[in-house]
Amino acid sequence: MPRELGPRHLFNRFGNDKLQGALEDGRVLWKPMMPMEKCPATPSRYYPLFLSLEGKTCLVVGGGAVGERKVGTLLKYGPAIRLVARQLSAGLEEMRTLGLIDWIAKGYEKSLLDGISLVFAATDDLDLNRAIAADAFDRGLWCNMATEPERGSFIVPSVFERGMISVAVSTAGGSPAVAKLLRQKLELEIGSEWDFFVRLLYELRQRVKDGGIVEKEGRELLARVARLPIPQWLAEGRAGVALAKTVQSCGPVMTADQTRALWENVWNLFSS
Repeated sequence: MPRELGPRHLFNRFGNDKLQGALEDGRVLWKPMMPMEKCPATPSRYYPLFLSLEGKTCLVVGGGAVGERKVGTLLKYGPAIRLVARQLSAGLEEMRTLGLIDWIAKGYEKSLLDGISLVFAATDDLDLNRAIAADAFDRGLWCNMATEPERGSFIVPSVFERGMISVAVSTAGGSPAVAKLLRQKLELEIGSEWDFFVRLLYELRQRVKDGGIVEKEGRELLARVARLPIPQWLAEGRAGVALAKTVQSCGPVMTADQTRALWENVWNLFSS
């Protein structure tokens, strides 16, 4: 039997006319949905993960617009990049001239996977991309497939960064367009005041770790500051209130002068 859900106001906020029409006497009959992992039409589930690529080597196969986009993103994160392509786009040619990438071959061979940590099959040749993904799988390497993302071992989410904050949105490959829309929505909502907030807490955390503060007191201090609506105050132009409340929250552990000095150091990073 389906279960009952109510009351009516729980559903009003969703603005769903069909759902509103199904309400009877302030209640609605609801049948639980099949769990995602049991639904045959559901795309694969992906484990969310942030990778450090410093000191790693990535292989990108494909010299067109897709390959250029993959390389352009990778360059921000510090890996060495090897490129395989018959020809290079103008952008990739410029990157090669600047020494940012290593164009190692015009044709793909399995041996080119030696010493690679991450693989990107970014050609417009479906069979070649499948072969690259299969070779990577045989070697236990993670591979992103441009033409058939679900056949690769990882997908790249829609991402934006705000200083120390990275926000990644994925629809498990179901709709990259929706992932992009959600990312754009979040990008509008998360302004630089959130980056300041994170940086402030990071500096406080470092002070707690390096300043000989008792661990329990340090955790409680960080929790108190994290609960303050500092981003909201900053967005409203109430920086003085935010500072005063931060000083108050740190008071049991840090002096007012210490907290103000730390605040000013972070503030100067955003006002220079």
